[in-house]
Amino acid sequence: MQALHSLSQGRAGYEQWQHDVRAICGRFESRAPESLDDFYGRIALNRLPGLEFADVATNAQSLAKSGHDTRAEDGCYYFLIYQQGGASVLAQKGQQALLRTGDCALIDSRYASEFNYLASMRHLSVHLPCEALERRLQGRRPRLAQAWSGSGAMGGIVGRFVSEIAARHALFGERDGRAMVEALLALLVPLADDVETLGGRARNFARVQAYIEARLGEELEPEAIARACAVSVRSLYRLFEERELTLGLHIRQLRVARCAEALRAPSHRHESVTQIALKWGFKDSAHFSRAFKERYGVAPREWRAAAHLPKPLAAAGK
Repeated sequence: MQALHSLSQGRAGYEQWQHDVRAICGRFESRAPESLDDFYGRIALNRLPGLEFADVATNAQSLAKSGHDTRAEDGCYYFLIYQQGGASVLAQKGQQALLRTGDCALIDSRYASEFNYLASMRHLSVHLPCEALERRLQGRRPRLAQAWSGSGAMGGIVGRFVSEIAARHALFGERDGRAMVEALLALLVPLADDVETLGGRARNFARVQAYIEARLGEELEPEAIARACAVSVRSLYRLFEERELTLGLHIRQLRVARCAEALRAPSHRHESVTQIALKWGFKDSAHFSRAFKERYGVAPREWRAAAHLPKPLAAAGK
């Protein structure tokens, strides 16, 4: 089903072109060619069950979307860009991809991005719901602004598949359309899955964990942890966000666990509850007691007393 089709030309059509691009692809700002009188732009939106794609052709110099514009939008999509003609440079999150005819790349609608066109160009932009792709990926997030060559094995297959969907979409019924979407997502996984970054993040998290566990009794400031573990502070926080934790909660849980072990150990019976709490990095006994009870359901003194109760004798005959 074709939902919208427009052809804009010249100075008079440029504003209509910008309006249609925003309506279909989000709050992108266009940069016109040097002569507005020579401008042309064509955009068509087509829909399948569970999928939509835009067919874009223009001689505009660029399209760009700022971080502010992305926050103002509804929806969450990956744009799979298939270069049908001409050449483009896609930029997002510090990465750039040069797309020549037949190449593909992914862009995330949630972040600022820029499309610079090196000549009159045409591309297909397939809009994939973020959740639909992410739940298939080991690394949770795909590779962005990375060119997949149309001459490569998988890149070529994905490009031809997208081209065929666009050419034949009017022939698909609902069941056919959903099958096409599932097939496209399956083809994208080996190209898009950022398993190398996932492995790097796993190594970073292990390094951060080891650093924290070795210094639980010390002051642990995020800046110092990040510096010692060779990651940025933002990356440090992200390592814990990916595991649905916060850095502060993780440190507190480790400290409470060490205190719980010490309170039950005979070798620490000579130490007070407060001494043990301070030893493992808590600032005061009140804060420690609240954190401990939240984790174990009893006060630290009750926990210690229960550990040292005499064990009941076994029943006779058993």
